[in-house]
Amino acid sequence: MEKEMMTPTSRDRQLVYDDGPVKVMIYPALFFMMIGMAIGVFMAFNTFVIPNYFSGEHINFGRIRPMHVSHVLLLWLLSANVGLFYFMIPRLCGVSLWSPPLAYLSASLWWVALILGIYSFPWGTNVGWEYAELPMWVGFVPIKYLLILSWVMLAVNLFMTVAKRRYEKMYVSLWYAMGTLLWASFTFNLGFHAINYIPEGMTRMNANFFYVHNLVGMIFTPMGVAIAYYFLPKLSGLPIYSHRLSMVGFWSVAFVYAWVGAHHMIHGPASQWLQTTAIIFSIWLFIPVWTVVANLFYTMKGHWDLYVKNPAIRFLIMGNLFYLMTCIQGPLMALRNVNEITSKTDWVIGHSHISLYATFSFFAFAGVYYVIPVITRRPIWSNALSEWHFQMNIWGSIPFLAALWIGGFLQGMQWATWAEGSTYAQFHLKLAQLPFLQTVVDMRPWWLLRGLGGLVILFGNILFAVNMFNTIILQPTPAREVA
Repeated sequence: MEKEMMTPTSRDRQLVYDDGPVKVMIYPALFFMMIGMAIGVFMAFNTFVIPNYFSGEHINFGRIRPMHVSHVLLLWLLSANVGLFYFMIPRLCGVSLWSPPLAYLSASLWWVALILGIYSFPWGTNVGWEYAELPMWVGFVPIKYLLILSWVMLAVNLFMTVAKRRYEKMYVSLWYAMGTLLWASFTFNLGFHAINYIPEGMTRMNANFFYVHNLVGMIFTPMGVAIAYYFLPKLSGLPIYSHRLSMVGFWSVAFVYAWVGAHHMIHGPASQWLQTTAIIFSIWLFIPVWTVVANLFYTMKGHWDLYVKNPAIRFLIMGNLFYLMTCIQGPLMALRNVNEITSKTDWVIGHSHISLYATFSFFAFAGVYYVIPVITRRPIWSNALSEWHFQMNIWGSIPFLAALWIGGFLQGMQWATWAEGSTYAQFHLKLAQLPFLQTVVDMRPWWLLRGLGGLVILFGNILFAVNMFNTIILQPTPAREVA
């Protein structure tokens, strides 16, 4: 089945696809990727290494951190993934997109809502819910309603494309794509709208962490896996190793991932049964993760020379390796005794960065490397820049993530020593010997290492954007070949 899906007939090759919706989502996303990561590097130095070197009401941590997070998650990663869906799904169905005009309308609402909403944060419009910082209104513009309406249009367009498909059998990427469209509709509605009507206190906090974790687990995870399952065979020319294994992964994601959000509230005032349920389902996450990791690695078995030759394949494989690492880290920090050390530390920040950046952004990079030459009918402008992009992402990510993991764990161990002592007096003696502010000071070398790693990543991604925009704009030369 996989071979059939990856080798279309000559009649299929003659089908003309309207890739305009792909362009209006991916091109702006590349631009916002650079801005979002530049804000992150600025924040890494100005907030942690040289605190408030540049100070002001509109650039303090509470205003610009939501800008960084929303740029990278929504303006870059989610937008690029939507563009890749516009590319993948018609080709997997053997038909053109159901309604390009609807896609253009959806993209217009999408960009208006996100740009106005996110760029209003410096003026204090963010509402304080993690990953759902967008205000309900900016002036007379209903930001969240426009974004939800845009997603509904996207879902209708892609489901109608699948409904009129020419291929009876559905490749696994279609399953993950359709799951994303359904799960995201519920998740966005909860995080952006319904949470305002949930009773305050732990009930609302539980709903918030359901949204936070499912933004990753039920939106970015199935999106990223769909992209990896589609573009690895395309880039390598090899069929996916096991369609059956991929379906085990899909249904286990559907069953397991929705119930793990409460592991962010372990040792809090949440019910013990709820915490235990979240821990159990967190451990079960090993099932869907291993299906993806094994499937992608076995697809490359016996053909690792392709890894050396193609930076896009390297992004997919390294993203797959980081996916394995983050999904070992996640269930481990859900355990109560590990959570005692890692909770509220930079360890958790490292966990979110390795999943949303080193895994799913790596998958998106690979997809963009394949898509841009196809929709522009031009080869990659510079293979050398592609190599530099990959190398700088790897050599930047290693110190970046190591600083967050190791530094965060040591930070947690310092806090854990406060609990030592058999009497109240001994406990307070520990507090006197190691003040909280000292634990903050001790993190400075790790924060410097994180900032330097982020700087390397930013420079590599600027090279990536330059390479892609030159591919789009400039005329190719005969000496260059498609990566």
